[in-house]
Amino acid sequence: MNEEKDMADARALLAGYRASIDNIDAALIHMLAERFRCTKAVGVLKAEHG
Repeated sequence: MNEEKDMADARALLAGYRASIDNIDAALIHMLAERFRCTKAVGVLKAEHG
């Protein structure tokens, strides 16, 4: 019985860690997309104004 509870606890922890990783991945993707938008704007300004 104790082994089953330990396994359930481990699964719950693992699910929490996986959710955290998914959230971090989403934030990174958002940040990289924002960075790309900024670098693109810099490129446009440089092309227009030298």
